[in-house]
Amino acid sequence: MNLNNIFNAFEDDAPLQEKAALLSLQDTQAFKLGMFKKIIWNQKNMEARMDKFLEMMPEIAENVDFDGDASEFVTHTRAWSYLKDFDPTSNQGKDALRIFSDDYTKTACKLAIHFWEEREHYEKCAHIKKVLDLL
Repeated sequence: MNLNNIFNAFEDDAPLQEKAALLSLQDTQAFKLGMFKKIIWNQKNMEARMDKFLEMMPEIAENVDFDGDASEFVTHTRAWSYLKDFDPTSNQGKDALRIFSDDYTKTACKLAIHFWEEREHYEKCAHIKKVLDLL
């Protein structure tokens, strides 16, 4: 048995330039705003996942307080992780605002503001409101 054949089966044969292009795509302002929108709108999927997780691990459900719905907390925290680095005043940011200027993005912003406002994270609300106003 040749061990090199086994290890070759797990190697990624994509050229390094393609990998770098994909990683740099994640740094674009359009990617950040798009992921924020997508995560907020996919909350129902997260609810199903969290329900399954908490059913499998009931001790976690008893010991961790998420201030309400765990899936909503995970959704908004993950969405914020993208939007916090979004710069709506940069050239890329302005382009992203034009691309994603629709009712779905605006609604995602409103939902996020409502979520963070209830938890008194006003600095997050201010950033999201700035994005909403520019949309």
